[in-house]
Amino acid sequence: MKPALVLLLLALLAACAAPAPERPAAPPPPPVVQTPAQALAALPGAEPLDDEAVGIRYPGEILFGSGAVLPLPGGPDLLDPLAELLAAHPGSRWLLRVRAATELGDAYDERLAAERAEILARYLTRRGVAAERLEWRIEAGEGAPLEVQPAP
Repeated sequence: MKPALVLLLLALLAACAAPAPERPAAPPPPPVVQTPAQALAALPGAEPLDDEAVGIRYPGEILFGSGAVLPLPGGPDLLDPLAELLAAHPGSRWLLRVRAATELGDAYDERLAAERAEILARYLTRRGVAAERLEWRIEAGEGAPLEVQPAP
C-alpha cells in the first residue's frame, strides 16, 4: 500500500506544478520586397512585353472593347491594382502607351486612343497617382490597347 500511496502523492504534486512556459511565437517572415518590374508582372490580366523591355500589356479586348472609349465592365478589376502599384512607387515615372486599331483609319484610331488615354489618366490620378509621373504615348495601329513600363 505504501508504494500506491507514494504514487498517488507524486501524481497530486505533479498536478499542482506550474505549467510549462509557452514558447515565444516565431517572428513573422520578412515582407517580400518586389521591384516595380516584379510587381508589374504580377498584375491581374497583364502579360509581360515581348521584348527585353520591362513592362506589361493588357492584350486584346481584356480592357477595352473594339472601338470603345470606356473600359469594359471588368476594367476596374484590372485598373485598381495597376493604380495601387503606380501610387506605391512615388519615385518612379511611368510610360503608358495607349493604342487603338479599327477599320476607320489612323486619324480615327489616334483620336480614339487619345480619348482612352484621357479616361485612363483621370482614373489613375483619382486613385492617387501623380499626373506628372505619367508619360503618355498615343498610337494608331495594331497592338495591345495599353502598355505600361518604367519611363526611360
